[in-house]
Amino acid sequence: MTLMDGEKGKTPSTQRLMPDSVSTNAERPLQPIFRKARFFSYLALFVAVMAFDAWLQTVEVRSDGPAREAAIRFEPVQFADSRFAPLRLVGVWTVRVDDPRFGGVSALALDGDQLVALTDSGSVIRFPKPGHGRAAFVRDLPAGPGAGQLKVNRDSEALARDPGGRGWWVAFEHWHQLWLYDPSFRRALSRVDLGKYRWGANRGVEGVIATSGGLLLFPEDGAEWHRLTGNRLQSHRLDNADGDIADGLRLPDGRLLLVTRQFGVMGITKRLVVAEEKGGRLTLRPLARLGLGATDNVEAIAAEPRPSGTRLWLMTDNDFRPRAPTYLVALDLR
Repeated sequence: MTLMDGEKGKTPSTQRLMPDSVSTNAERPLQPIFRKARFFSYLALFVAVMAFDAWLQTVEVRSDGPAREAAIRFEPVQFADSRFAPLRLVGVWTVRVDDPRFGGVSALALDGDQLVALTDSGSVIRFPKPGHGRAAFVRDLPAGPGAGQLKVNRDSEALARDPGGRGWWVAFEHWHQLWLYDPSFRRALSRVDLGKYRWGANRGVEGVIATSGGLLLFPEDGAEWHRLTGNRLQSHRLDNADGDIADGLRLPDGRLLLVTRQFGVMGITKRLVVAEEKGGRLTLRPLARLGLGATDNVEAIAAEPRPSGTRLWLMTDNDFRPRAPTYLVALDLR
């Protein structure tokens, strides 16, 4: 406390100095404990997810089901606009579909006025935007690598429309293959083998972007990118300080947009980054953070051209955990 000039050297009876509270001193020894507890809780969650994924690779946990219509529900969720700046937040919804195959969303595309989600268990869900319908259509991919009873054989991670208009390309991890399906996902047309040992079993292609000259492929580790023309694969370095690649697309103005993620003790840091190409090298430039929850994993993105710019649709992968939500996010990019 600072005394008035005329009162230096003495303490007025009406201005007794109060002793510091000891409560803050008591809190300080507990703060490292709380930080350690938070660290170990995230570590336990990470270990549990990895153990669950390893279990799925060895157990016959899936079987193809009939193509069917299922009820879909969108429940609005409140997030602050500032958590997605400089993009404008249109809305966030929890998505629920009355079919056990819904979950683990790993890719997203726009087809006409509907959204098409791909799960990492080889299922395709076609559904309306919020407020435009109450029914989704669920279909399993008609074929894929290996036997369909193992989830590891249907670990579909990326989706892109064929630049020649033949249908849809789907990237499978573990086997590291690309499969081409007809526009309605009723039959497989062809496949491309990228090399079973080119990447780690669970570190394969997470993003496929169609161009007039072929396909751009983005493996999860974020260190390289590849251009596929026919059966010819050209590899290039990716200048990237933003972590793993989760998905990507080409904006209507031609720019490449990628979803990145970094795992840390505070959860998953999610970003949108612009990929700028110069002389065959891509450099990533941050555009916006995706301020969802600490454990929400954004794995899917689609772009909708609009008169005022581009609307981005994103979805999270809940790893088929019963209590974990699947979010649909709409953002406007001017």
